[in-house]
Order: sequence, then C-alpha cells, then structure tokens
Amino acid sequence: MAEEAGSVDAGNPGEATAPSGETSADVNAVPGSPLTTEPQPSWLDGVTDPSTKAWAEAKGLQNGSFENVLGSYHNLEKMVGADKAGRTITLLGDDASPEERDAYFNKLGRPESAAQYSVALPEGVTDDTRLTMMRNKAHELGISDAQFSGLAEADAAYLSATQQGMTDKAAVSAADAEAQLRTEWGAAFELKVASIDVAAHKLGMSEDHLNGLREAMGPVEAMKFVDGLNTKMGDHNFDEGEKIIPGHKTPEQAKEELDQLTMNKEFMDAWMDGAHPGHKMAVEKKASLARLVSGVV
Repeated sequence: MAEEAGSVDAGNPGEATAPSGETSADVNAVPGSPLTTEPQPSWLDGVTDPSTKAWAEAKGLQNGSFENVLGSYHNLEKMVGADKAGRTITLLGDDASPEERDAYFNKLGRPESAAQYSVALPEGVTDDTRLTMMRNKAHELGISDAQFSGLAEADAAYLSATQQGMTDKAAVSAADAEAQLRTEWGAAFELKVASIDVAAHKLGMSEDHLNGLREAMGPVEAMKFVDGLNTKMGDHNFDEGEKIIPGHKTPEQAKEELDQLTMNKEFMDAWMDGAHPGHKMAVEKKASLARLVSGVV
C-alpha cells in the first residue's frame, strides 16, 4: 500500500514545509511561470508636501536611494552653505526689470544713490562738476563704491599729471621765449617787457587775454605782437623825469644809428682825430652802440 504524503518531522501531514530562509511559492501557480514579488515602497512616499514631492519626481529622485539624495544635498551645501548665506547672487537675465537690476547692483556694493559714493574732491579742488558727472554715470552702470573709488583716484592722478605737464611745458616755453627775445632785443629787452605790460593795461587786456595770445601765437610772437601795438601807440620809451632812459635800443636800432654815424663826417672827424674836442665822446658813443649791436648792455 502506498504511503500517505506528509511530513513526519513537522508533524503536519498534508503540507510541505519549505526550507528555512526560502520564499514559499504559490501552490496555485502554474508550473514554469516566473515568481512575483511585492513592489518595494519608495522613500519619496514619506514626503507629504505636494510641491516638494512633485519637484522630486520631476527630477527623478524617486529612482535613487535616499543616500544619493543626501549626497547631492551635501555637495550643494559645500557650494552655497551656511557660511555663504546672504552673500550669493543670481546673475541678471536679459529681461530683468529696473527693480531687479537695482537690487542686483546694490547687492554688489553700489550705493543707493549717486551722491552716496564715498569719493571726495581732491584737496584744493572746489569745482565738483566733473566728479558729479562721473558719480551719476557710475551709478547708472552699476559700479560699486570700491570700484568707483579706484577709478576716481586714477582720474585725479591723470589730471594732476596732465596739469603738471602743461605747467612744465609753459615754463620751458617761457624760458625759451625770453632767451630768444633777449637775443633779438638786446639791451632793450627789459624796457620792452615793461612797455608791453603798460600797453596791455592801456588796451584793457587782462592776464587771461595775454595767456590766450601766448597759447594761440606762441610766447615769442605774442610778445612781438603787443610790442608792435605799443610802438604804434608811441609808448615805446619810458620817461624818467625829463630824460629818456638810455641804452634801451634793440641791436637793429643800434646798428641803424651806428651806420648813420659812420656816414656823418663831423662824427667821423671827431672819432678819428685824437686831438678833436669831441673825440672822447665819439669813441664812447661808437663803442656803446657796438655793444648794443652785439646784444651787450
């Protein structure tokens, strides 16, 4: 007689007991069909905020483990962690509104208004027209206070160097002009220079007018121009009491007078005859004119 099916060891006849640790199979399953398992719950199922859950699902975070999510957050915190709180910015888009642009530039260090830039006028400068214009433009462009300070300092240094260069150039030009005119005018130089000042005053010319002439014509030509006006006005010589200040002839004037004396028979007789009463005076006169011709007083 056949034995009844059962498990003597388990004392549970009619049921087959699966070995410990193995999954029991469906007794109704069709032989040869794959085994089915219950789906594992996602860590995302525990998220209750709908918007957060939707965002995570859109990113596909439910497909990864919670450990991966923590790793991503850790890396993000390294970039924009608590130590960087309040110091991070988002670049402006092309369609940023004026309000967004103002907030962005102010966060980068731009003052609230152009007048609040900390740069002050250089010492000795009172005209703030240039600085005001620069402040307004800097604020419009979103330049920070520190950046504008650097730009303003560079601008002030450039202007100072330019002004010093112009001053040095003017001094050299004036010195060159004086040397040239001293050569041309000889002993008459000092008198002519003084006469030019008198003529300029009579003509109502200020120092600014004279500077304008010097810049437009050059210092030498400007001096000659005013000297020419002075000559035409008849004020070329200064009276000192009742006599004219002697020895103030240009080399050309002295040469012209010397040539005239050379053609004068009476003068030449006195100059050549040592016994002539006027010999000494003639010799001194000719020597004086010769010195003036050479430019020596």
